[in-house]
Amino acid sequence: MLRPALAALLLATLAASPTLADRPTARSSGVQGVHTWPRSGSPIVDKLRDQERVYLDRCTKKALWCHVVQLDGGPGGWVMGADLIGSPAKVLVTPFEFSFDPMDPLDLFDDHKHKPF
Repeated sequence: MLRPALAALLLATLAASPTLADRPTARSSGVQGVHTWPRSGSPIVDKLRDQERVYLDRCTKKALWCHVVQLDGGPGGWVMGADLIGSPAKVLVTPFEFSFDPMDPLDLFDDHKHKPF
């Protein structure tokens, strides 16, 4: 009795979760190094070919670096966001940033602006 219900719940969860195929892809603009960490000095584990399509797993703030999943099964890693073409894919995986402080939207409590010195 419990086993069919658990299987149905698992199947419904899998059906509702987005798969990689549902995500938009980004393209490499030129030959780009795939790094182990989101830093230019980190080791390069692979290279993306010019115009190679990739899925984006996540990006850092302002999409400075994006973690790519290669469609051909190559190793995943970090690529500079500026070297990837595909804003829709970047927007989906980049953390949201408020353009204002949600705790002080009118900027009433910023003491640094009101000090005379």
